[in-house]
Amino acid sequence: MLTVALVLANKSYSQETPVTDFMKSGITKFEAKDYAGAVEDFTKVISQDDKNANAYYSRGVCYNFLQKYDEAIADLSKTIELDPKNMDAYTSRANIYRKLKDYEKSINDYNKIIEANQKDAKLYFSRGQMYYITKDYMMAVSDFDQAIQIDPKYAEAYYYRGSAYRTMNQNDNALPDFTKAIELKPDYQAAYVKRAFCYTDMQQNDNALADYNKAIELDPKDADSFKNRGAIKYNLNDAKGACEDWKIAAQLGNLQSAQMLSTYCK
Repeated sequence: MLTVALVLANKSYSQETPVTDFMKSGITKFEAKDYAGAVEDFTKVISQDDKNANAYYSRGVCYNFLQKYDEAIADLSKTIELDPKNMDAYTSRANIYRKLKDYEKSINDYNKIIEANQKDAKLYFSRGQMYYITKDYMMAVSDFDQAIQIDPKYAEAYYYRGSAYRTMNQNDNALPDFTKAIELKPDYQAAYVKRAFCYTDMQQNDNALADYNKAIELDPKDADSFKNRGAIKYNLNDAKGACEDWKIAAQLGNLQSAQMLSTYCK
């Protein structure tokens, strides 16, 4: 999201007028994180110039920081009405819709943004995430494909594409994506966990164990990884190691591990 200060730079305010004074004052307050004060100034601008798209956009950004999402959406929508090519307004509104879990509207805004800028990997990635959340996995994969094509070193895109493939029971496609994500980002804890899931499904327990070891090294408070590593150890006839892992997982709040301890570790 662009800051309000950058919005000001897009418009010439060479002559000092009440409107420009309030606009500049709003910018100053925004930069000082006085969002309520900035809203007051941008409202004064709008009261004198109700066609000022920058003022609506700037006030909408402030409302977003104030978590007044209905007001923010109204201002950003007005910005778009006055300036249909303002992609920053579309992006800000799309992100608010996402916060509110109104994914369909967020996707619609991203459609507009991507239509105007088809070379930005992050835009495809963001829309792909929303398709993933709404369980439209084929569309998610398509967007992650586009993100990776634009930026072949986009670790998160490989991770999410792998996650979509795994959800569709395509471990053969998911596994190389998680491996690539780890290659690009060796401390990518979630990728080790997801790859361990694949290895477990494929009955490659030694590989799954190695990935859980790394995942726990990166996040020693990951109760689920202790639980799952315990299950792998149990399947490898390491009952003592399994019970040790389930004990740690239970101490970290994993109730299922507490049940396993009671059942298998007497």
